[in-house]
Amino acid sequence: MKVVTRQFGELEVSEENIIHFPQGIIGFEDYKKFIIINDEDSEPFRWLISLDKEEFGFPVLNPLLVKKEYLEHFPPKLSKELNSKETLADLFCVVTLKGEDGKMTVNLKGPIIIDYSVKEGKQVILTPEELPVSYAIN
Repeated sequence: MKVVTRQFGELEVSEENIIHFPQGIIGFEDYKKFIIINDEDSEPFRWLISLDKEEFGFPVLNPLLVKKEYLEHFPPKLSKELNSKETLADLFCVVTLKGEDGKMTVNLKGPIIIDYSVKEGKQVILTPEELPVSYAIN
């Protein structure tokens, strides 16, 4: 299927690369179908692009690149899910390119988990206070 994105123009997307978010993403609950774009020019960032609304997409980043002890703040059940041998998963946090004070920030409070084995994604809210919504990364 062909999709048009604001960031990358027209793309050919295989059905097997579509990630379904049954609950959507916080603030965008109506958007359920997404793809992950790996763009060499944007590394280590990736892009989470909506297939429900062409112009909607945002950069994401593996939080372990900016906060090595990040997983220590996860509830045990979620940690077990991420580290399960049956699960092929990715962990991302949304990046804001012009956050507080003009700095690039990452939302450590609301990570996105992609389970490729079932082609589903979800966003969770972590409760530890030391995980901010806007964590400066530059």
